[in-house]
Parts: sequence; structure tokens; C-alpha cells
Amino acid sequence: MHPRRVGSRTPGRLPSLLALLLALQLVLGACAPGMSVAVPRTSRQASGRPPALTYVAIGASDSFGIGTLDPDRQAWPTLVAHSFGPDTHLVNLGVPGETTALALRNELPVALDTRPDLVTVWLAVNDFADGVALADYRAQLGTLLSELRQGLPHARIVAGNLPDLTLLPHFFGDDPTALTAQVRAWNTAIAVDCAAADVTLVDLYAGWAELADHPEYISGDGFHPSALGAQRLADLFAVALDLTPAPSSSSSSSSSLSPSAFRSASRSASPASSASSAVPSTEGMSSSG
Repeated sequence: MHPRRVGSRTPGRLPSLLALLLALQLVLGACAPGMSVAVPRTSRQASGRPPALTYVAIGASDSFGIGTLDPDRQAWPTLVAHSFGPDTHLVNLGVPGETTALALRNELPVALDTRPDLVTVWLAVNDFADGVALADYRAQLGTLLSELRQGLPHARIVAGNLPDLTLLPHFFGDDPTALTAQVRAWNTAIAVDCAAADVTLVDLYAGWAELADHPEYISGDGFHPSALGAQRLADLFAVALDLTPAPSSSSSSSSSLSPSAFRSASRSASPASSASSAVPSTEGMSSSG
């Protein structure tokens, strides 16, 4: 038995009113020649100095902040940017409902044009839930990662895999044995793509196994990270970026950061409740095609 696939009603699709607003912005944007489809949310700098680091987050609804109480301030990429200091410039390309195929069209060109120092990629759950064939997903992710590496040879790039979906209430109706087998197959493909593109794999399946003991890390919709869950994701991705050497000083092979490295290095991170008031404010909106 294959796990249930959620199609057009996959969590992460925007409520109708917000979707209409985003659609209107997309139409208006399309009227301007050369204007990108995705409108990034960017953090304001704390001073007039040039940014010490530029960080681009490629992702979907979790990157946007769906599931948190304050997406502008509690989305995990915003917290990652905060962990690198007030002069870090965040370009959050997260679009609710985004798949890897859409990110190739909407997010990748913006990421390459931004010339960032740091890049996080987390695109898997929507593809999985939407029933995208694994072979198609692997080809699309491989293209996205390889183009990032070729276009940004000196950037630190990390990519997350699928967490243990049997721990998410949204998937409780699925056969856990079959679901686990599929998640492992997808994560094997993600690891292969990361290795081929010299991108560090953030092993969320192992590193976020604590979900079993912390149901509060998942929001009320049973699918997206809560504010606390977003803080833990930020810890994992920030540690991965911090431990990943710049390509010019690293070997040609990618690495996978162990759960023990995540836990030991991220325990000192400030909780979401204390960080939320200090993180940079954001402006603009994101839209999908």
C-alpha cells in the first residue's frame, strides 16, 4: 500500500484571500518587462554599512513562515539570518505551495542574480505530498543544485532532506511502513544530488528526530513548523552553514552533517520567543506562478 498523496488540497496552499492578493501582485509584476515572477522578502539592514553576508533561502511555505504566529519575524530563514549577525542581508524566496519545478523557474534566477554568500535549499515535502515521481524530483533537484553550484562557486550551500513524515499528524492516516520506505528512498536521492553538486546535506530525518518528543514543534495544521519548530529548523540550518567551509577551502566532495553535530552546536541558540523581537523586519511579498 502506498501512502496517501495529497493533491490540490496540500497544506501550504494559501487561503483564498491571500492567494488572490498574491495573484494580483503577480499580474501587476508581469506587466513590467524583465520583472521576476517571485518577489523576494528582504531584510532591512541594521546600519548603513554594506551587508557582511548575503543569505538566500530557496524554499516553500515553511520558508515563508506558514505555521508560525508572525511569518515575517519567525520564519526559520529569518532566524538563520539573525544568527549570523545584524548586518546579514536575507533574501527569502520562500513561496507557499512551491515545488522544485516551480522553484527552478521562479526562485533560482533570483538566487543567482543576488550572488549570495550563503544559500539554504529545502524543497521536498510539497513534491512528495503532490505525488511528483521520484525520478522527476531527483532530476529537478539535481538541476537546481548543480546550477547553484556552477553559478555561485564560492557560496556555502546546504540542502535539507525529508524529515520523518510519520511524526507529522498530516500523515498519520498513511501506512507508516510504506511511508518510511518512500521517505528513505527520497532521502537517498537527495543525498546523491547533494554529493554530485558539492552541496552539504542537512540530514533533517536524523537531526529532527526529536519531533517524536516535541509535538509542539508542529503547528495546529499538523503539517507546518510552529514558531518553536521554526527555531529548531533555524538551529539545524545555521549550524550546517557554520560548519560548511567555503568551497575554495573545502574538498571536492559534499558532506553530511551528523545529528550529534547539530545538537551539540545548536543547544546554545536562543529560543524563538526571545529571538523574535530582535530579528530584522521584512518587507515585500512572495508570489508563485
